[in-house]
Amino acid sequence: MGCVDGAHRIKGARIGGCLIASGIRPVSAPPPITTLAPDVIERVFARDYSLWPEPAPGDGGDWLGWIDLPGHLREDIAKLSAATGGEKSAIGDAGNVVVLGMGGSSLTSAVFAHLFQSGSGDAPTKRLSVLDTVNPRTINEFIATTDIEDCHFIIASKSGTTAEPLALEAIFRDELQTLGIDSVPRFTAISDAGTPLAERARSGQFLQHIATPANVGGRFSALTAFGMYPALLCDMLDEDMITSATAIAEQCQSEPNSNPAYFLADWIVDNGALGRDKLTVATSKSLQPLGMWLEQLVAESTGKLGGGLVPVAGESRADEAPAGSDRQVVTIRLEDDPEVISPISDAPSHALTLSDRSTIAGHFFLWELAVAMASAGLGVYPFDQPNVESAKQFAGQVLESDDLPEIAPVTLADAITTACDDAAPGRYVALCAFLPESDGLTAAFSELRSAISKRTRMATTLGYGPRYLHSTGQVHKGGSDSIIQVVIVQDDSDFDIAVPGKDYTLAQLSRSQAIGDVMAMRELGRQSLFVEVGKDAVSEVNAAIAHLSG
Repeated sequence: MGCVDGAHRIKGARIGGCLIASGIRPVSAPPPITTLAPDVIERVFARDYSLWPEPAPGDGGDWLGWIDLPGHLREDIAKLSAATGGEKSAIGDAGNVVVLGMGGSSLTSAVFAHLFQSGSGDAPTKRLSVLDTVNPRTINEFIATTDIEDCHFIIASKSGTTAEPLALEAIFRDELQTLGIDSVPRFTAISDAGTPLAERARSGQFLQHIATPANVGGRFSALTAFGMYPALLCDMLDEDMITSATAIAEQCQSEPNSNPAYFLADWIVDNGALGRDKLTVATSKSLQPLGMWLEQLVAESTGKLGGGLVPVAGESRADEAPAGSDRQVVTIRLEDDPEVISPISDAPSHALTLSDRSTIAGHFFLWELAVAMASAGLGVYPFDQPNVESAKQFAGQVLESDDLPEIAPVTLADAITTACDDAAPGRYVALCAFLPESDGLTAAFSELRSAISKRTRMATTLGYGPRYLHSTGQVHKGGSDSIIQVVIVQDDSDFDIAVPGKDYTLAQLSRSQAIGDVMAMRELGRQSLFVEVGKDAVSEVNAAIAHLSG
């Protein structure tokens, strides 16, 4: 494709001296294209799996179904739209669409919810909520502040067996039954065909079941029903979004010099070859949950075989100290948002600009393709997640056994001191909080991350459990042995909720997941510190900051 006149850049993406009609603009000066072979684009679209190493045993097969999604997005959305009519019109009466899912089944909805409900543009007709936690404090607060009678629940699980959304389903069905409301019309199931969830729907336990493509993995499923159906119910999809996704996907099949996905992949791999394995993502305010979506895509696709990329999202700009030499930065902003400034001044930085909200669907595809191509350059197979299951297995053992010993916790201040004392070039601190997520707690953790970086120059990450187990948990266990993990729990017994049909509570499930992850990490010989905080988690985080700065 030849260059187009640069005067038309309102809806274009600038790469070098060429303008492309994607609505996404990389505005950094491009480095030389040296790492990825030009034919990598053609080979991905030809489903040439020889691009990548062999997958983990049992994970082979066709996992490239996502490359076809933009081409029939309009048709797929029309089918989804038809699923809301007729006898299913009860969905239209609900004012709140609540997604119960984990990882790729829910993160796209989190992006849509924040992007379209952040106060800009026309308000959606329904509220879109995402519950990807089993923290009993969070669930109790949701029940106390939400009109359950006004909700339609979507149980989203590719396998149809994911423990967390199934536990929440049982709790909310029980809540509806207590109110004397038939729960069946209030629940939609989304999963692959033939799953236990699909079979339950066939037996009449759900209003409907929507099947997702078997050859699309969870983190590549943004343009499937997992991402599109909740957004459709809330009137967040429009013709511009479909057109944009199609245009970007077509552009991503062009030759390297005018291909935004190739350009991004090559830039990432070039920096990775120089030891810059901490892929830092900074977004404008309305795109903040996109960082979480990218964390899963990058971590699960590349973080294996003792290498890959560690995604770093949500860093504060309070840290003005020089960073380590292991950082590369991508900034992503919406054109009508304030300018995004790199959180690190002395690292290579690549900027992307979305011309409007409708380009988000195409941006999902661009990143999926870029990460798949970058995986080829990094020498990893991007479609498996061989280390995710280990934490689940240990959590199950903890949950089912009375004989396994509790892991003795340390204080947060002591854990952070240990982490800083063990600092070394290339290492990073992963804060993994099985706590009720809130703006105040996240802000406190942001200050703690900044304090750690100032003192050590190490990168830091923050993940709320159990969400991170379905995301960055892969790179924690399968990536390089550079992690210093700090797992943080809290006594939730005063807020606990029994899970109907199970012999455990949400607090027990959450704690078993935290302990199980520590056990999985330690079995691999990786550093994992276990912390239990008191009732006021924010105060203890602030105390750890003061201790670190004292």
